[in-house]
Amino acid sequence: MLQKQSLSSLAIAVGLALSGNAIAADEATTEDKAEHRGLEVIEVTVERRVQSIQDYAGVAQSLDESELKNMGITADIRNLGNAVPGLSIAKQEGNVEVYIRGVGNSNNTELGDAAAAFHINGIYIPRMRGIGMQFYDVERVEVNKGPQGTLRGRNATAGSLNVISKKPEFDEFTGMVEVGYGNYDTINYDATVNIPVADNFAIRVAGQHQAHDSYFNQASPVKDLTPAGEEDNIAGRISALWEPTMDSSLYIVADYTEETGTGYPGANAYEALQNGYNPDDLNEPRDVLYHGTQGDMYSRIRGIVAQYIHDFDGFSVEASTSFRDMDFEQQNAQSVGMMYPGRDNSGQEWDLYSNVLWEQTSESRVSELRLFSTDDGPLIWTAGVFYYDEDQETVFFSFADRSNWYQGTEFTMPKVETDSLAGYIDMTYNITDDLRVMGGYRRTNEEKYRLGIGGNYGFGWMNSSWSESVPNENIRFGTEGYVFKGLDRDFSFLKEDVTQLDAEALLLSGVKSFGARDTIGDYLAGGCEFQGEPCNQANNSTLIKQEGSSEFDFNDWRVGIAWDWADDSMVYANIATGHKSGGFNDTHLVDGELITEEYSPEKLTMYEIGSKNDLEFMGTPMRLNVSAFYYDYEDQVFQLVQQVGECPECEVPPTAALNVNVADSEIKGLEIESKTLLPYDLTFDMTMLFLDAEIDSGIVSDARQSHNPGDLPEVDLSGNTLPKASDFTANMKLTQYHDFEHGSLDWMLAAQYRSSYYLSIFNGKDYDSDPNPGFDDKVDGYWHADFGIGYSLRDGAIRFEGYVNNIFDETHSDKAIMAPGLNLRFYNLPRTYGVRMRTYF
Repeated sequence: MLQKQSLSSLAIAVGLALSGNAIAADEATTEDKAEHRGLEVIEVTVERRVQSIQDYAGVAQSLDESELKNMGITADIRNLGNAVPGLSIAKQEGNVEVYIRGVGNSNNTELGDAAAAFHINGIYIPRMRGIGMQFYDVERVEVNKGPQGTLRGRNATAGSLNVISKKPEFDEFTGMVEVGYGNYDTINYDATVNIPVADNFAIRVAGQHQAHDSYFNQASPVKDLTPAGEEDNIAGRISALWEPTMDSSLYIVADYTEETGTGYPGANAYEALQNGYNPDDLNEPRDVLYHGTQGDMYSRIRGIVAQYIHDFDGFSVEASTSFRDMDFEQQNAQSVGMMYPGRDNSGQEWDLYSNVLWEQTSESRVSELRLFSTDDGPLIWTAGVFYYDEDQETVFFSFADRSNWYQGTEFTMPKVETDSLAGYIDMTYNITDDLRVMGGYRRTNEEKYRLGIGGNYGFGWMNSSWSESVPNENIRFGTEGYVFKGLDRDFSFLKEDVTQLDAEALLLSGVKSFGARDTIGDYLAGGCEFQGEPCNQANNSTLIKQEGSSEFDFNDWRVGIAWDWADDSMVYANIATGHKSGGFNDTHLVDGELITEEYSPEKLTMYEIGSKNDLEFMGTPMRLNVSAFYYDYEDQVFQLVQQVGECPECEVPPTAALNVNVADSEIKGLEIESKTLLPYDLTFDMTMLFLDAEIDSGIVSDARQSHNPGDLPEVDLSGNTLPKASDFTANMKLTQYHDFEHGSLDWMLAAQYRSSYYLSIFNGKDYDSDPNPGFDDKVDGYWHADFGIGYSLRDGAIRFEGYVNNIFDETHSDKAIMAPGLNLRFYNLPRTYGVRMRTYF
């Protein structure tokens, strides 16, 4: 149940809104009253058919290209969260992490699955890292809130996002060129051309180039390193539309993205927090102490989609297929954390080349055969079959320079496969002209498989009498010139029946070239000398074969009813479900046997009632939509230390930290959306979201406390708030359009207030007897504001624009990764501003 304070705030806010409308209505009676305007009809495709958003019995938001530009979304997907209440988007090592109304997933490994389904032109994109640059030459972006398991399928428990690009047009040859410049040496070039080849065939070509300097500052003495966050990206899209007959069409879209820069790692706030500083409140929270190797990132994404539709008498058949290929590599820009007042770096070792390397390739294929009704009868239906498969190769290699007894952790998977097959049907039946019922069902089967290596490299060197370890500084690894082989190694040995792996051979096979000052290669070859004598070498490595698989079936469904009780008013009620895929954990070696534990899919059931209304209040056109919802969130996957296998002779049974279905949560909320057409061509939009996202039950292990699973305390999460779930969010937007003799002026001022939220399920609590401020993960409430203005010449051929995003330069954390000694923060974008000029032809 929503707290009384939230309900009081709601009453006050609604009262103020209605008062404001009444004042506006009084002003509208003056001689300066604006010409009466109608409320815009916004079309969406959230139910796999085009309909007015006011006819959709659910909550969705749609943003057109001008809104995307003004709010900085075309430059970075993270800014989309500033435009949509309840939506949180973060970037981490190239991954895009999406939460909607407190529902999401932070497992970005090859085994992880997003909880919000992302689509481009309605085609599912399985790997969030494979989105690329998509927010150019777009018709709109749709955000649908709540589980979409029936129509959108797998991993749509939180909702879905759909980017719809502009289609080719048959009527005329047109084009656009845009150039822009902003702070941080931001440059952007956009170009589009539409080419009608024939009366029934057209091609559209669009491209974009974006580049900017880093949003971070190098605060260490190593001045030749460029901080993380610098980007230089290009993207292109070509689409073709052919209508060979009146009853058929073929639509093909191919896109390409290439991103380069210094990578996306976060900044460690652990030490700052321990010294009493909230990183979000520092004057310069983006001052980071970088060292070692220059950060570097490369990503290439290619995709092609073909969609064929043929109309028959009363129904149509749609066949679509897509292929998407993604290659990603990143060498982190390593740091010792962020700078804060009073930090003493006099004893800091800057000649340190420890690093984290990432590689990932993904090839995915999505195919769907769908039938849907087209006649004017009372039954509207769609049914289809969906198939998706993906092949991945992944590398995570974290290595340590100047380190005896531990040289790194590697999880390299040359074979990762996922297959998903589903069948579905969805129907809407109009009982009368004003009353309709909805229902749908989907059955999904999923299989996952992974083969590779995983574990720690732990070589130790001691003197000849085994009484003293070789100093850490003698053992160098990863210095200038070091190149990692990664996926270029021969993994054919994984086909054999092996368990424990030869760690020395694996480490050496991953070296394409040692660094200029590396010594570890010589040490492994027996070249270590200490105290004038050859060293003894020990091997405590834990590299084992990683092999796991899982298979799950699950059912999703929805039922609903909608009643148009007046010409422009509707009330509705829905029940809908969604599932996030299950999977399996890393493999563990127990008593000579490889054991891989599974976890089941998560399930979310939504109960929703709502109303949508277009009306006039004292002569002022208004739109007022209200939705109240309740989520029953079951079998959430969190980490818990559990026994793995039997070992009768062991004093303590073997244990490991595993992903387990251990938690259930409840999410309750109220969302109110309004649009008011004011005098003087002003339009005011406001959306408020009240949210209570609480974990009902869940016993987990606190992995922040130790690297040793046996030392992790079990904690009860009952009563904690789900991550990234603010109790209250309000979005407001004021726009105006005005004609002049020689052109037209339009502007937009948008603001979002978001109350405090947590970045982890632990809600900043310590769960032990020794309070540790380094575990703090609370983000205080904040305001975010954007402004955009544009002037178009009378003939429409040239347009000038200016923008400021994040006007108050508010800094807040979008994501945190926490472990012993680590509170890694990933930030929002700083204040950016600039100008653009666009010409049409």
